[in-house]
Amino acid sequence: MKYRYILYVCCILLGLCIVPAMAADSSTTVEGQLGVTDVTIDPGVFMYGDSGMVKVTVTNTGTTSVAIARAKLYPSELDVMGDENYGSVGSIGPGNSLQFTFTIVADAADGIYYPLFYLDLRDASSLRYRVPVKVENTGLSVSVTDRPDAFTSGKKEDVTIMVGNPWENTVNGVVITPMLNGFETTETSHFIGTLIPDQAADATFSVTPYTENAMEFTIHYRNGMNDHEVSTSVPVTFGIDRKQAETVLNNIVVTPEGDHYIVTGDVTNAGLEDAKSVQVTTGSPAVPVDPYRSYVVGALEPDDFASFEVTFSAEQGIENVQLITNYKDKDGNLYSSQLTLPLDSAAVTDKKSPVAGDDLPFVWIVVVIICAAVVAGVIYNSWKKK
Repeated sequence: MKYRYILYVCCILLGLCIVPAMAADSSTTVEGQLGVTDVTIDPGVFMYGDSGMVKVTVTNTGTTSVAIARAKLYPSELDVMGDENYGSVGSIGPGNSLQFTFTIVADAADGIYYPLFYLDLRDASSLRYRVPVKVENTGLSVSVTDRPDAFTSGKKEDVTIMVGNPWENTVNGVVITPMLNGFETTETSHFIGTLIPDQAADATFSVTPYTENAMEFTIHYRNGMNDHEVSTSVPVTFGIDRKQAETVLNNIVVTPEGDHYIVTGDVTNAGLEDAKSVQVTTGSPAVPVDPYRSYVVGALEPDDFASFEVTFSAEQGIENVQLITNYKDKDGNLYSSQLTLPLDSAAVTDKKSPVAGDDLPFVWIVVVIICAAVVAGVIYNSWKKK
């Protein structure tokens, strides 16, 4: 009986030793069940002053529920907003996940920061995880890839703006807008949309300047939910465009014809662009007359040429007249050039005098004389034989 009592007491003492050990193992198992299985940061890279979201997903991989007291994100030089919503969380069941969302503001200099995600469990244990957040103020790259050598007031030209994304993060809603300070554009804006890292896109604007003010273009874009903008300018200097069409007159011949003059020649496009609606006529003091008051050549490509003929009259004593060439560019802008024609080298034709074409050429006179001599010789020989 005495031995049974001693054995009973020993069993009770052994049980008291095993229970604390089991409790300790249970605590360790509960903490080991939880883990951070996913972290989402939007935007992926912050600019100074940007607001964004940090989402941390915690998963229970065990077979029992885990009670959570609270969750918090410690800022590490970044501002964290809204973490008071996780002052009382509840439990995560076995095989379930719970996502914690925090709003942060990047009010720090460029660099990588590591806010601490802290999960406080009700059994006096905890879960800690560092979240890397990158802050960089590089922004988009903007350049002017095409523009004329020189602008002309009132003439439409093309200007191409290229936008590149050197970031590690995708930007959205990219729009290029011209600031109309002394010029007009055919397009009010150009939408590019999304630019992934290391991607570039360009937009061409048809611009018509009226002053020499620099053209300003603003590029709007979004980094996450944050609006940003960057601008670029295009200097405007009026001058002669080296690529524009240029009409040149050559092989000019002025011929008097009765009471008017005839001008013939060639017109050549010596420029690098097409000349449209090329027309040749005469200006004061000449008076265009029929049949060719003006001569329409049409379109001339670069290095192309065409012949023309115009007719005009001029009062006696006038020494020079102007030969005028007009043409248009692809946008309908009109250009004009003049060439001075001296009339002293053109002999005035007298209606009563025979024209040069009616004179008997000298060669034919000689031929007639020789033929007459031959005929006379033949007649003389025939007469002498008789």
